[in-house]
Amino acid sequence: MTAVGPWDAAVVIAKAVTYAATLGAAGGVAFLVYGDGVIPPDCKRRIRWVQGALLVVALVASVAKILAMSASMAGDASGLFDTALTGMILQTGEGPAVLARLCGLTLLGAAIIAHRPPATAALLGALLAATSFAWVGHVHALGRPWLWTAVLAVHLAGVGFWLGALMPLWLIARRADSAVTAVAAARFGGAAVVIVGILAVAGVSLLCVLLQNPAELRSSGYGRLALSKIASVALLLALAALNRLRFTPRMRARDASAAQAFGRSVLVEIVLALIILSITAAMTTLTGPGGD
Repeated sequence: MTAVGPWDAAVVIAKAVTYAATLGAAGGVAFLVYGDGVIPPDCKRRIRWVQGALLVVALVASVAKILAMSASMAGDASGLFDTALTGMILQTGEGPAVLARLCGLTLLGAAIIAHRPPATAALLGALLAATSFAWVGHVHALGRPWLWTAVLAVHLAGVGFWLGALMPLWLIARRADSAVTAVAAARFGGAAVVIVGILAVAGVSLLCVLLQNPAELRSSGYGRLALSKIASVALLLALAALNRLRFTPRMRARDASAAQAFGRSVLVEIVLALIILSITAAMTTLTGPGGD
């Protein structure tokens, strides 16, 4: 892995924030759609407010990422104002990615504002925003890039569904009683079993085709970052299983302490999710498959 300059670090940070805010907004709005009827009105208002804030952050971070990439290419702050470099970046996959994200976030914004948003428009916005990152990445250097781009899009949609529901679940656990929290957690958990399975298959397939040689997991910077990501995802899955198998049944029995424990567990999941997205940002910025 090459030495990391300040603008490289800025790109990683901007990417991580863009990932987190975009996937959080997309998954959160999707959660409002499929959780409709089980989320208390006061929680729903707070979730909408958080999703609106994430949407704004996603837009600002998307712009900051392009500018930071331009500065990284220039080697100094002059790149921030170099329209030629910015245009060059947008002519690559970043252009379609930003356009898809903007369209998706616009639909999500409309869904957040509407009292009862059309489910189709809201879910389309979530899908466009979450999968916008598939337009760029190492998969485009592979043979049959259209196939692996589709697999990456499926993976991203699953990530958005899962990670985007964490903040709404945490807000519900803080403000609603244990029985209501149990219903919301069960609604999410029932769908998550299928989604996480698809997400895992897509993620493992992508890693296998990108690395090709298992030895790269130890011998390359990209592989070591991938191992760190896998370990973090394993912890996330363990916490999700704990929530579903232990805390949700106890909350159904109106155990208030279980709701508090569930909220703490979800908060740890949010921290792990941010770590995973930061590692992903480093993997797509600082190194690549086959790198040192």
